[in-house]
Amino acid sequence: MDEMDVDKDLSFRGESANNDLSFLNGNFRMKMSAGSFYIPRSDKAPLGEDAHFICGEEETIGVADGVGSWARKGIDPGEYSRQLVRNAELSIQKQKDQRNKINPMEVLNEAYLNTKCQGSSTACILTLCCDTIHAVNVGDSRFVVIRDGVIVYKSEIQQRGFNYPFQLGNGVELDDPSVAQEINAAVRIGDVIVMATDGLFDNVHNHELEKLVHDGVGDLHKLETFSKMLAQKIAEYALQKSESKTVYTPYAEECSKAQIYRPGGKRDDITVIVAQILPR
Repeated sequence: MDEMDVDKDLSFRGESANNDLSFLNGNFRMKMSAGSFYIPRSDKAPLGEDAHFICGEEETIGVADGVGSWARKGIDPGEYSRQLVRNAELSIQKQKDQRNKINPMEVLNEAYLNTKCQGSSTACILTLCCDTIHAVNVGDSRFVVIRDGVIVYKSEIQQRGFNYPFQLGNGVELDDPSVAQEINAAVRIGDVIVMATDGLFDNVHNHELEKLVHDGVGDLHKLETFSKMLAQKIAEYALQKSESKTVYTPYAEECSKAQIYRPGGKRDDITVIVAQILPR
């Protein structure tokens, strides 16, 4: 996406987006209501390195996380992720117009082929079809399905080594969509899907995320803005953890496994999308 799309596609700290996902993508019994919240890392460019989208009528959501090491070459790491997301949205719209059904793998392929700028990015795209979510994932962005306050599914990350995720990009040493995981998982009415970049999952443990969602469902479920408010609550909790130099985080745990002593959180862009499965 380009800068003209910021207000449409990104939610910055102090703002959030909410969309009622009502398109009948074979979904005669269920629908999703999704909202998002984005906190760019304060010492990065104003747009940060993450990008995301919520395509309401098409029952499809996605995140992308630009790889920060490109900044050392003078390249904005967020440019690739923003273009990738914008091209994904265009592909989704085309699929909707052509056959009224979304295939996440085709979306990822087309977005990748049409993203020509330098850089690289992780990507995670998910759509609801009947009572099943279909998703594709490259790298260390991921999603969970939470049912009655408990994680019943968590997508796996892809990495070649510590802090070295698979990443889409234009170059011989970068990945293409052929490496993507294709995921199918059954969902029920009342389930909550949390999709996020690693700024969330590096800083928040599973049990903490479960509690945040459980408490949020109890406190906020009657509000029309439930999804975006819960996304904001989760993102701001992750920000608080990321700024600590002493708290034990998933990232500190992974550092320990790599024989690196590094307590505390990991400062990063934080993108959170919350999607609630509702009866139609």
